[in-house]
Amino acid sequence: MFGTDARYAQATGHWDDGLINDRDLRFYDIALPQAYLEVYAPIGNGLSGKFGHFYGIIGYESVPSQPNFFSSHTYSFKSSPFTTTGALFSYALNDQWSINVGAVTGADNVDRDAGAWSHMSGMTWANAETGTTVSFSVLQGDVYESQSSELVYYSAILQQKLGKWNYMLQHDRGTQQHATAQGQNAEWYSIVNYLTYQATDTWGVGIRGEWFRDDDGVRYSAGAANYYALTAGLNWKPNNWLMVRPEVRYDGSQAQVAPFDDGLQSNQLLLGIDGAIQF
Repeated sequence: MFGTDARYAQATGHWDDGLINDRDLRFYDIALPQAYLEVYAPIGNGLSGKFGHFYGIIGYESVPSQPNFFSSHTYSFKSSPFTTTGALFSYALNDQWSINVGAVTGADNVDRDAGAWSHMSGMTWANAETGTTVSFSVLQGDVYESQSSELVYYSAILQQKLGKWNYMLQHDRGTQQHATAQGQNAEWYSIVNYLTYQATDTWGVGIRGEWFRDDDGVRYSAGAANYYALTAGLNWKPNNWLMVRPEVRYDGSQAQVAPFDDGLQSNQLLLGIDGAIQF
C-alpha cells in the first residue's frame, strides 16, 4: 500500500515502519499490511488457518478503500487494531455459526515486542432467512513484554438487511494499562450507526452517525473528549471497476483542547469526493 494513508496500516518492528524517510515524500509512505500463508484442512466442516502478517478481524470498516461505503473513516476505526502477526484459525460450526481463534503479537506489531503475545478471537452468527448478522471479536494481551500493558479491545456488530436497506450498529471499547508515560490507564469506547439504501445497481445512498469517547485523551490529542460525527453520501458505480463517492461530513466535539483547525475550532464541516478503481 502506497499513499497518504499507508501510515495508518504500518506495523512496528522490522517490517514496514520507516521504509521511506519522512523527509523524502512528506505525507506519502508505504506499508506491507499482509504477507501470510493460508492453509485449508478438511477437518469437520473445514478448518482454515492464516500464518504470517494479516489484517485483524475487529471492526466493520476496511483498511482497503473499495469495500467501504464512505471514503472517510470513523473515529473508532482510527482507534482500532489494523494488522496483526501470528496465527488465526477459522471454523464454521454450521450454516449459521462460525468462530475465529488466534495467537498474535498484539496490534500493528511484528517483532517490536515479540514476546508480548495476545489472543484474538471472534464469533459470528448469520441468518440468511432474516438477513441478520451478529458478530463479536476481541483482542487481548500485553502491548510491551517489559511492563504490564494489557490491551483489551472488543467490537460488537449487528447488521440487518431489509430488501435494499442495510442497517449496521457497532459498539467498540478499548482499555490499556499504563498507556501513558506517567503510567496512567486508558479507556475509550464508541457507538456507530450505518444506514444505506441501494436504489439501483448503479446508485446507493447512505448516512452514518458516531459518538466516540476518548476517556483519557490517549487516542487523540485533545485530552478527555467526546467526538460526534455525522456523514451522508452517495455511491455511484457506472461499471464494475469504478466507484465514485461524494460525501458531506460534520464533526463536533466536547474536549479540553479544540481538536480541529490547529486547535482553533471545536467543530468542522467537510465536503469530499473520491474515486476508487478496482483492477
